[in-house]
Amino acid sequence: PSCRTRESARAVCASVTGAPMQAAGAAPPPPGPPLPPAEAGRPRWNRAARAAAKAQDTSEPWAESSSSTAAPPAVVTLAQVSVAAAAVPPPRPVPPEQHCPICLDEVGEAPGGEAGLLCGHRACSHCVVEYVRSQVGSGRVGAEDLCCPLPECRLAFSTVLLASLLSGSEDREQLHARLLDFQAQRFMPEAADGERFVTCPTPGCGKLLLPVEVAEAKEVVTCPLCSGAFCAGCCEPAHTGLSCEAAELQRMDPQLRRMMERESWVRCPSCRNLCDRESGCNFMTCPSEECQSKTHFCYLCGELLAASDHAAHYEGFEGSVGRMGPFGSVCANKRIADESLPEKPPPPRLSVVVGEEEGSIALRVTFGEHRSEPPTIYYRLLLTVPGTGEEKSLRAGVHEPHFDLKPGRVAQKYRRYQAAVTPVNINGTGPTSETSEVVHFHPRELSSGGVRSDSAVAAPAPKPKRWNAR
Repeated sequence: PSCRTRESARAVCASVTGAPMQAAGAAPPPPGPPLPPAEAGRPRWNRAARAAAKAQDTSEPWAESSSSTAAPPAVVTLAQVSVAAAAVPPPRPVPPEQHCPICLDEVGEAPGGEAGLLCGHRACSHCVVEYVRSQVGSGRVGAEDLCCPLPECRLAFSTVLLASLLSGSEDREQLHARLLDFQAQRFMPEAADGERFVTCPTPGCGKLLLPVEVAEAKEVVTCPLCSGAFCAGCCEPAHTGLSCEAAELQRMDPQLRRMMERESWVRCPSCRNLCDRESGCNFMTCPSEECQSKTHFCYLCGELLAASDHAAHYEGFEGSVGRMGPFGSVCANKRIADESLPEKPPPPRLSVVVGEEEGSIALRVTFGEHRSEPPTIYYRLLLTVPGTGEEKSLRAGVHEPHFDLKPGRVAQKYRRYQAAVTPVNINGTGPTSETSEVVHFHPRELSSGGVRSDSAVAAPAPKPKRWNAR
């Protein structure tokens, strides 16, 4: 790069800053007015000086002055900023979405018009009615279910809005009546009300609303409809002198009692309905009409639990370490571990079924009925080829009654197979079952005892004739 002389550099600086630069050897400029004694040691333009200069200066801020001394910049206070910000008009509201969140079409094109949701989101009236119909058909009629379909909103529909939408035709009025019936059946008073619903045991009667103290004390009440006396605790006929459990054992069928003991059924501590655990952990959720999947209890001790006790009820006490938490056999009230292994399961059954893809087949392993305590977590499936010593081992869950194997490395078509299962729980491995019968993994087995699904295997197309007859 070329070098500039000192004079050219001074000229550039003067053009940029607007002030001449003192040349070397030139006389210094005359000194300015002396600072006041109080201003010595301080910056020239402090807050007081700026305010005084602003009061004396009548020109616009930062305007060029004819005097040799430039005016100080004006100071804008916080109050002036607030007033200026308030004077700015607010931003225009964003126009609502023109498309229905359910059908994704423009709301104006819908035949029924707009639904008029209280939250301001636009949706087709017909789409909202069908949305409500789907929720009612699934039994979800609470305020958290009948709400705006947008996930970020979820504002509940009001009763006036539902009555307006579900009117105008016989079909909609029937849907509204069904919705009100569902809501009446599933209505539960708030905990702060101090009341509880009890059901009269007489067939055809309804429910009564009683104080919580009467239900917890298990007092005998009289139904105002049928004049029948029953216990407010178990909602069964009055049993003076006997507890609810003892009276229930007297009324129970002996065969049902033996089945309860054999199947290890337990009762929900809230609604007293029988619950069966097929597999999984000991944290139970009651799905009955009264509890509505809002009641949790322990399968081992029967104590009512909160949602936060899913792990806390099974940990934090002596003997809980290494017991698999809620999947184990101990809890805070039952600390004696059950170290038994699973019982020997029945042999599985092999069959050839229609596969998921069109024209395919699968080898199905159907498990026999098997229960043990602690429950079985999974099966070890042993698939063998008779007469060859070839074995394939894999893991199968116990939540489904069967396990399908697609043609591949584990199960190859046109070969014969046998199977055996070994149950596994938290304590270890149980005895292996007997071997199943031999099944040929071939499409023709579908017509000779194989299980067919809803879709049928496409029949092979007939081969074209090589010669045409004349």
